[in-house]
Amino acid sequence: MSGTDPGLRGELKIADRVVDKIASQAALGVSGVVSSGTGLGKVVGRGLPKVEVTTRGRKTRVGVEIAVVWPNSAAEVARSVRSAVEESVTRYAGLSVLAVDVTVAKLGPPSTEARRRVQ
Repeated sequence: MSGTDPGLRGELKIADRVVDKIASQAALGVSGVVSSGTGLGKVVGRGLPKVEVTTRGRKTRVGVEIAVVWPNSAAEVARSVRSAVEESVTRYAGLSVLAVDVTVAKLGPPSTEARRRVQ
């Protein structure tokens, strides 16, 4: 068996919930994106970022809803999220990303750091 090609020994499946978690962490890693929602809302899936994944074989599509902190540019943050999610899913899950659809679902108040600078 040691001479057998690794690709012929079995199959690797990455669950959609794993891709979901990778995409969510990638989105939260982008400057200007914040976690949003109350404790119970997050538990029942109403918090942001919210991720929806559809995988067929080795190809996946990802939809991400995010909350952006004011005064960041929603368009620039969305572009950064798209790039970060695609890179992370490809790197950590080994999947080919067909599309990453980003929706800015909420614009949050300035962070406490930004408010301190304004005062």
